Amino acid sequence: MYEENPFCSRRIRPGAIPFYFPEGVSIQTLLVTLEKNAWCGQIIGPHGSGKSTLLAALLPEIARCGRRVIHLELQDGVRALPLSDTELQEMDAETQLAIDGYEQLSYWTRRRIKSRAQKQGFGVIILGHEPLEYPDLYQTSRELAVAKLIVSRLLANTIVRIPESVVEEHFERYRGNLREMLFSLYDVYEEAYRALKKKK
Repeated sequence: MYEENPFCSRRIRPGAIPFYFPEGVSIQTLLVTLEKNAWCGQIIGPHGSGKSTLLAALLPEIARCGRRVIHLELQDGVRALPLSDTELQEMDAETQLAIDGYEQLSYWTRRRIKSRAQKQGFGVIILGHEPLEYPDLYQTSRELAVAKLIVSRLLANTIVRIPESVVEEHFERYRGNLREMLFSLYDVYEEAYRALKKKK
């Protein structure tokens, strides 16, 4: 029977893989920080460093705190907020707006969101590559140790083993972009799986 490739997009999309925190940091510590900052904060880090994965882990916990979550994932080139005036007006102190791709928005749109949030009391979490105008919540980074941990967890229930040297090579090739690195291991896995099946 064919074993599903653990590096297929379904298995490595944000939310499918847990976010690995350093010692002393957890979802709970982030929730405490958020609450202190009126539910506003920024998650900053380079491409493919786990920002969307962290947000996917954080939002259900925010919802469990009794907040209504509105999660927007903006595509490249989106300059305006994909919400109507009515939807914006309905946001209150129990609403949590989360924007992945915040930097796409125009200066005026960003200013409008901040002004509305202060006036209506809703929380805002943004994801970006550079610090913007919200309190720091978390800074993601590209770490080889985390890449190796994710690969070992993905391979845990498979017959395939990918040498650490191969993980290191792909990590370097994609300059630490974990998302791209994991996608690149799809073919490595397929080749290793076929080789093992031929031996049997």
